[in-house]
Amino acid sequence: MDDSKENKRYQELASKWLDKTITAEEEVEFANWYNRDQDLELDIPETFVNNEDWHKSRMFKKIQQEIRPEKPFLIRYRFAIAAILLISLSFGLFFYHYPSNLQNVPQNFANGDISPGTNKAFLTLADGTRLSLTDLKSGKLAEQAGVKITKGKDDQLIYTVLPSAGSKLEYNTISTPRAGQYQVNLPDGTQVWLNAASSLRFPTNFSATRERKVELVGEAYFEVAKDPKKAFKVSSAGQEVSVFGTHFNISSYPDEQNTYTTLLEGSVSVNGTLLKPEQQSILNGKNIKILPADLESVMAWKMGYFRFDDESLESIMKKVSRWYDVEVEFQDPDLKELEFGGIVSRSEKVSKVLRMLELTTTMSFKLEGNKIIIKQKK
Repeated sequence: MDDSKENKRYQELASKWLDKTITAEEEVEFANWYNRDQDLELDIPETFVNNEDWHKSRMFKKIQQEIRPEKPFLIRYRFAIAAILLISLSFGLFFYHYPSNLQNVPQNFANGDISPGTNKAFLTLADGTRLSLTDLKSGKLAEQAGVKITKGKDDQLIYTVLPSAGSKLEYNTISTPRAGQYQVNLPDGTQVWLNAASSLRFPTNFSATRERKVELVGEAYFEVAKDPKKAFKVSSAGQEVSVFGTHFNISSYPDEQNTYTTLLEGSVSVNGTLLKPEQQSILNGKNIKILPADLESVMAWKMGYFRFDDESLESIMKKVSRWYDVEVEFQDPDLKELEFGGIVSRSEKVSKVLRMLELTTTMSFKLEGNKIIIKQKK
């Protein structure tokens, strides 16, 4: 198919997507085309471009229409990506086109590349025993104080309280290394997804406690099992989040100045300040701010993406550093303040992520062993 025919084809698909007449096969075709490494420019009809606000409003109305109660955030994220794709085609937001030779490893990465993180974590039992969940096969791992610990086939840790469980209070800790992530199902049915370089300390039997309290370092997404009689509390650097049953994300890394708590569903209290759905609290010391949340950016890590929206290069590289377990060196501190927008899969090797960033400005990346060096282009 020549360029003109291909261009016309994807104008047609863009129109179908807006009008809700696109089929599943056509949606896949459109997504595959856009994510293919090429720099073809797509002309959007004037009816789309003349009214940008209407265009965006129509996009996000579709996102809302596609949310289903049983899987709201997975569906929301899928269609948000589709909307962003189309907006980027019209107005040049978020995505950067890159040439067809992007699959070729640049000279700066010719001597090696770094693979992305995977599901891996360590479990520390109450007696101090440390288990590598990566190395253990699926099945029963341990039983302690009437609680069975199992590793599921899909790489998740499952706690089951047995009838023999007493009132003895014991704690376990699950921790992910850099370049690792993991899911754990707590004894009360709460599900927790841990991002890289994070840890969660929790009681193995919540019936032995007055409240369901866990301690977080790093980042995690929670889907809390409802229990009106027992609040669920998450303690992290300088804050405590109280909730009875809801979905929320906390980012509280030691190397970040702020702690971010983002509410997706339900209600939570952050140090006594109530959040509503789609709000985010930013805690800096004792100061707390409440802002509208960008849910797609917050949840991108859990859905397998990096998503940046006018984010500083320093912040971006901290995320890259944790997920690929690399050091980062800025030869020019001013580069830390550059801002970027874009989406790239967390399953790509690090060179692909860096190449996307490199093609948008005057900086360059060099990989030396396990270190990424960032400098001004000559």
